Amino acid sequence: MNPIESYALPNRDSIIEQILNDQIDIHSVSDVEPLLEVLPADDPDLHRKLGDRLAANALPDAALLAYHKAAKGYLNAGMVLQAIVAKILEWSIVKPSHREGRAFHAMVRRQDSGDVPSQFLFSQLTYEEMVSLMIRLTRVRCLPDETVYDIGQEATGIYFIVSGELAEHRPNSENIRTMAEIGLMQNDIFGDIFPLEETSLCRARVTSTTHSELVTISKPVLKAICYRFPRIRELIERLSRAKTVHRGERAWKTVRRSSRYCLPADVELAFMTQGTDGRQPIRGTAKDLSTGGICVALKNEGADTDMDFLLQHPAALTILEGNQTAIDGLTGNVAWRKTVGNSNRPTHLVGIAFDAMAEETTMALNAFCTISNDEQDMIWNLWNHLVRH
Repeated sequence: MNPIESYALPNRDSIIEQILNDQIDIHSVSDVEPLLEVLPADDPDLHRKLGDRLAANALPDAALLAYHKAAKGYLNAGMVLQAIVAKILEWSIVKPSHREGRAFHAMVRRQDSGDVPSQFLFSQLTYEEMVSLMIRLTRVRCLPDETVYDIGQEATGIYFIVSGELAEHRPNSENIRTMAEIGLMQNDIFGDIFPLEETSLCRARVTSTTHSELVTISKPVLKAICYRFPRIRELIERLSRAKTVHRGERAWKTVRRSSRYCLPADVELAFMTQGTDGRQPIRGTAKDLSTGGICVALKNEGADTDMDFLLQHPAALTILEGNQTAIDGLTGNVAWRKTVGNSNRPTHLVGIAFDAMAEETTMALNAFCTISNDEQDMIWNLWNHLVRH
C-alpha cells in the first residue's frame, strides 16, 4: 500500500505534521506526487524539510525539486541565507548552468540587506565571491544544549545560523568570574577568527538552546578566499568589531531584535470578501511584527473558518494593547501561511505584507516597533525567564 494512503489526503494539516516530524516513509517518486498536491506552495521550511527527507531516502530528482521550491520561497520571504543553503543542497544534486547561477545571484543581490548580518554579507557579494563562499560552506546540525565551542579552544572558523537559537556566554566585563549571556538567532554570525593570519582562541562558549542548523567555513579556507577576494574580508570585518571588542562584548554585529516586535500583541483582522455584506473579522496574536509586515497566529475560534477562502482577500488590521487600539489603519495581503499543531486543534499562522500607509500610521508603527535596545533586552530576558521557568 502506498504509505500516503494511510493519511487522509484532504487533511493537509495531518500530512504536514507527519513530514515535519519525519514520520512519513517515502520510497519512490510515486509516493511524493500526492504530497506535492496538498503541500502549500509558499512554505519554504516545509519544502526544505521534504527535500531533506527525500535526499535521505535516495530520491535525488524529487529532492531537487523540493530544494528548488524552498530556495524560491525563502527568497520571496527575504531569507537570503536560508535560500543559499537550499541552493547548495539543490546544486549538490545537479550542477547548475552558468545562466542558473547568475540568475540566482541576481535575485540575492535584489534583497534588502537591512540589519541582518548574514544577509548584508551575501547581498553585497559579486557572483564569483558568492560562489566561492557557497561551495565551501559546511552544514552543522546541533541538538539542544550542545556545545559548539568553548572558551580557550582554538578558533577554527565562523558560523552562520540558518535556523534555531543559541547562546553565547562571555566573561562579564565588570566581574570576570561571571558570564554574560547573549542570545543568538537565525541569521546571526559568530566565531572568534580574527586575526586571520594568527592563531586565535575562543573568547566565548557557544551552546545551542534548540535544535539548530548552522553553516560554517574554516579559518584557513576563509583566509585563502579573502586573499583571492579582498572585498570579502572587508565586508566580514565590517560586520565584526574584533579589533575593538572588550571583555563581555560580542565580536559580531547581532540581528537587531528591536527591529521587530516579537512579543505577543493582540490583533484584529477584517478580511474584505466580495459578495458579502461587510467585513469578516477574526482575532489573533502577533508573533513577529516589523514595519513591513506581520506574522499572526489566528485564535482558535477561527479554526472552523474557511481559511482557504478568507486568506485570499485583503485584510485590514488593528493592533491592540489590552482593550485599547494601539495602531489602526493598517491594510495588506496574505503573503504566506502555515498550519501547525494537530488536525483536531490546528493553529493557523499567516504572514501579511503591509500596503503603503499614511504618514501618521507609519510613525505610530515605527514607534511601536522600535523599542530601545535596553528596553528590548529587558523584555527578552523577562520573556526567556517566563518561558524557561
